[in-house]
Order: sequence, then C-alpha cells, then structure tokens
Amino acid sequence: MSFKITKSYKFCDGKLQVYRQSNCKNWMARFYSEGKHKVFSTKEESLHIAKQVAIEWYEKIRYEQKYLKKPVHTVKFKKVATDYLEFQKKMVSGGSLSEQQAKSYYFAINGPLKYFNNMDITEIQLKQITEFNDFRLNTVKQNSIDHDFVALRAVLKYARTRNLIEKLPEFPKKTKSKPSPRPFFELDEWNHLKDTSRKRIKGARGKRQRWEREQMHDFMIFMVHTGCRVQETLRLTYGDIKIHKKKNPKNQTDIEEIRFTIRGKTGVRPVRGMIGAVTAFRRLCKRHPDHKKTDKLFPQNHYCGISQLFKEAELKVNKDGQIRNAKSFRSTYIMYRLMQNVPIKAIATNCGTSTDVIDKYYAKYLDSTMLDDSLTNLPE
Repeated sequence: MSFKITKSYKFCDGKLQVYRQSNCKNWMARFYSEGKHKVFSTKEESLHIAKQVAIEWYEKIRYEQKYLKKPVHTVKFKKVATDYLEFQKKMVSGGSLSEQQAKSYYFAINGPLKYFNNMDITEIQLKQITEFNDFRLNTVKQNSIDHDFVALRAVLKYARTRNLIEKLPEFPKKTKSKPSPRPFFELDEWNHLKDTSRKRIKGARGKRQRWEREQMHDFMIFMVHTGCRVQETLRLTYGDIKIHKKKNPKNQTDIEEIRFTIRGKTGVRPVRGMIGAVTAFRRLCKRHPDHKKTDKLFPQNHYCGISQLFKEAELKVNKDGQIRNAKSFRSTYIMYRLMQNVPIKAIATNCGTSTDVIDKYYAKYLDSTMLDDSLTNLPE
C-alpha cells in the first residue's frame, strides 16, 4: 500500500524536506545523500516543533559526515550479522575458520547477540556493549558472555573491512583471574583409561559397537602421541599421514615417528607424532584395508563415547574438580613432553600454540616429583 504526501516544506537551502503523509499525523523529514533518501520521523504533530527537530537532526548528521567521516546511511546490526554468517561459510570452506568455531558464532549471533539487532552498526560502542554485559549477567556467568564477545568482535571486524564502521569499539576490560591448569591424565590414570577402553572393546555388543570403540581407542592414542587439537585430528585423512624412520641415538636401532601437515587454528603447520600414533595409524589401516587417500582417519566424533568411557573409568573429574573431555588428550601430550624435558619452544611449535600458553597453563604447574630422573643425575 502506498501513501501520499499531503503537505511538504523545504528548509536548509531546499536540501531538507519536512512532510506529512496521508497515513500519519506526525511530520517526517528526509534529505537526499549518497544515492538515496535518509528518512526520519520527528514524532511531532506541530509543524513548528517538527521543523526545529528536523533541522537539528539534519545538521547533526551533516556535521558527523563532514568532520567525523561518519556515513549518512547506516546499517542495522542484524543485516551485518546476516551477511557475516554467509561470509563465514567461505572461511570454513577455505580452511581459515573451523566448523566448530563457525557453529559457535552462529548460535551466539542468532541467540544472545540479537540484543543488538535493531541498533545501527555505528551505534554499538563501549556503552552499549557494557549494557549488554550487565543485561546478560542476570542469567549467565561472565565466561559465557566472553564467548559472546568473540562472536560480536567477528561481526564488527567484518563491518570494518566493509567500511561500515571506521574502527572497532572498545570492549569492557576483563578482570584478571588466576589461570587454572588444563586437566590432563597422570601416567597411572592414562594407563587405567587405556585398560578400561580395551575391556569395553572386548565387551562390545556386535560389530558396530566394537568398531566404534576401537576407533575411539585409536583416536585418543593418536591425540596423546601427536598433541593435535580435536578438530585438527578429525580433519586428517589417510593421504595426509607419512611414517618416517629414524635412528635411535642410544643404540642406533630404527625407530619410527609419524609426520603430517595440518591446517589448524593458527594456520598450516607440520606435525611430528610419537610411536604410539604410528601404531594407532597402522591399526586404522588394517581395520580399513580399502581406504582411499581422501578418507578421514576418524570420520566420527566420539564426544559421547569419550564421556561415557571417562565415567566408567571414574576419570571424568580430576582431583582438582575439573571436568575432563577430549581436549584433555592434547593436554596430556603437552604435560608428558614437559616431564621429559622437551623444550617449551619445541612443544609450542609442534602443537601450533605459543610458548606463553604452554608456560601459563602447563609448565608452571609442574613440580619436582613430575620430572624425570635427569633432575638429580650427576653430570657425565
């Protein structure tokens, strides 16, 4: 349905139009800029008052356009967020964003971040973000809000690259909290977990359940012997893997390691894994003799199976009350390498992380009882 303009007046050298439509008592205002009209409701029935409101609105926008380089036509957060979700599909297919992270952004944007939907993208500043933070604190913990902020930053960065905003807004400063160690399996716990897994394989009901439990067993062995992230491991194919032979420096016998290149969270990197990963890979090949190079090593995510295994082994929670999950396998790799006096830089390089992270969440929690005997050996 179209509405006719019943009355119209022009101000500011004819550039600003104040008008009334047949469907509304309030006066409207508009001016033409950058290829289209900018429209505004004065919410006033009196022409005299509406004129003053419209002129103030017009002059404010023109001032911000000229001196603050602010665009006349702004875009709502909802539109930018929708465009970003389409853009992130390309990032996932290109390997620069993991599927898991993309899902996390999707749920945040279509969930709590709807709070910003009707705001202009340029309107979202520290004040609005702080108000969102306070609003969310009524129902969730700060940690959940921090995850929302990651998705919000991603949308705002996208807006910046599209010249919709001049710069990223500030975010509320986080209060510093003492980092807690990443939960891992101590050696006796790791051996117990493997024993429990083998018993579950033997007690499997039918071929399918046995296959799933064998795959899961090799999945955790592979992770503890390579230090890869969960999603990195799930992306590996048979064609990625190479078995490399080297000499044992102590007795010059042949030993093997596994090598592959992976596109991970921090980019592309080569990875070297220990003999346990070689053994797990060979079992996978034997279990799937007709595999193709493009087939995934682990086509199934064993999230539920791993949780059930931890519960059966009574290892779901560590002695400090922290809940373990599949990420604990990577933590176990890092801690075992530290216990063997492998340099932090070498571990960080192989794991695709920083030395600061290794030191902050792992190395600082080592004590003398966890180190090998080289600590007390006499110099040769």
